[in-house]
Amino acid sequence: MDSKLVEYTEGKSILLVPEESLIYNVPPMQPAFFNPRGVESRDLSIIVYETFYNQVGKSLQFLDILCGIGARGIRVAKETDISKIYLNDINPNAIEIAKKNAEINNVVEKCIFSNDYAEHFLASSRKEGNYFDIIDVDPFGTPTPFIEDVIRTVKRNGMISLTATDTPVLCGIHEKTALRKYYGRSLRTEYCHEIGLRLLYSSLALAATRYDKGIKPIFCHSTRHYLRVYAIVTDGAEEGDKCLEEIGYIGHCSICHDRIKLLENSGVCKNCGQKLQVAGPLWIGKIFEKKFVKAMEDTAKKLDYKKYLKMINLAYMEADGPISYHLVSGICDRLQIMTPAIEKVVEKLREKGYFATRTILNSRGIRTNAPVKVIEEILLKLAKI
Repeated sequence: MDSKLVEYTEGKSILLVPEESLIYNVPPMQPAFFNPRGVESRDLSIIVYETFYNQVGKSLQFLDILCGIGARGIRVAKETDISKIYLNDINPNAIEIAKKNAEINNVVEKCIFSNDYAEHFLASSRKEGNYFDIIDVDPFGTPTPFIEDVIRTVKRNGMISLTATDTPVLCGIHEKTALRKYYGRSLRTEYCHEIGLRLLYSSLALAATRYDKGIKPIFCHSTRHYLRVYAIVTDGAEEGDKCLEEIGYIGHCSICHDRIKLLENSGVCKNCGQKLQVAGPLWIGKIFEKKFVKAMEDTAKKLDYKKYLKMINLAYMEADGPISYHLVSGICDRLQIMTPAIEKVVEKLREKGYFATRTILNSRGIRTNAPVKVIEEILLKLAKI
């Protein structure tokens, strides 16, 4: 391993990282991969995992199955109360660096390292009767090749987190690829990132039901080029049946831009009679668990990650909201008017009795149950003020 390692501070941890990873826009795979732009993902995961630990109230085993240089796993060991951290990667250089990172952060006693294929590691763990409370899957591209093994290796009421970086697939640019990889068709809409997250959740849910398990989504976000979801895995055929009730479709009207939940793969817009474009099958249930997200606020304060409080609070506000969101700027472009302050639009929608809030999935978006026509009327009135 000829690459120079340099110190890089992230959160409360000091990491040795390949120098090239801090120079190039696309970090190189060799000698080991590290993406400094993934800091928000790792920060939020620390908040989520510590919140989960606080709720479970016992010693936990955490597995980073594709750990790279150990950035996330070492930070979990350093910054949370989770007691045992497993770090696995097929790249021996990555594991060598991860071990050094454990040493300089004084967490060697909490860490167990493995240089193995992810699927083989998971199968071997099950054979030895070793299951995990939290399994983190953060691959290059799609996490789908690992989902079934992960479902089988997580403990009852344990947590799975998945990252997907194949956003063109999940966000409607490659619909057929989404169908192959996620068993659902994506759709290129203003709320395509939510469709991508719901496809991720449905992939996880459908895999769980095959093993008489279910899932409960608790938190998710879309940042830069990746999507990330967190879910609790529950045991029992009844739990699997509940999940199946949350699998459906989203119908989108390309004429009036209305959208609706569907139980079948077809539909007609109730406003203009246009045949709907359909995304799915995908998860049509809630994507945030309100109590868990509220607890994340306390954890963020405790860990001094206050810069995420606004984001977490928005997730709490929209947890009970309807499916999908609207881009105010997109509607204003269609109406050929100036875009007003989003908070003002939210305020006017609430005055009319509608659910309305901003969304963490897009800084220009609002989640509301108001019909598109009502949103347009409000925007036109605000444009005249």
